[in-house]
Amino acid sequence: MSKLSFAPSYTNREDLSRDPQTSPEILTQLSDDINPSIRYFVAVNPSTPPETLTKLSTDSDYIVRRRVASNPNTSPETLNQFADDTNANVRRNVASNPNTPSEILTKLSNDADYIVRRNVASNPNTPSETLIQLDALEAAFMVTNS
Repeated sequence: MSKLSFAPSYTNREDLSRDPQTSPEILTQLSDDINPSIRYFVAVNPSTPPETLTKLSTDSDYIVRRRVASNPNTSPETLNQFADDTNANVRRNVASNPNTPSEILTKLSNDADYIVRRNVASNPNTPSETLIQLDALEAAFMVTNS
């Protein structure tokens, strides 16, 4: 029997995982759901505690990790771990997260993925020196490819 015997159906668990009023305790229980869709919603829920997001950061499903990377409650340590994720979509969301520290954004400014670099350039935490470096890099790319 599920830990969430009060919400045995997928629809009930999905509703709980999406609802920002769901308690952190219930979201933590839902983070163990066998259905990845439930974990997707838990990962982006603004009420999910940082400890649960850290646990979800090791999920084998890159969509769960990508959504954890976009959650403003994700710890800087987890965002730093994600800066090296093999999946570009995860790194893209780290670069877009408004709480990503500047040193991680500087690291991501050298990413091979153009969208990661574009997201770094759009992040308000990106240091001006990094923005100048990105501008020079993109200008060199345009000259090379024209």
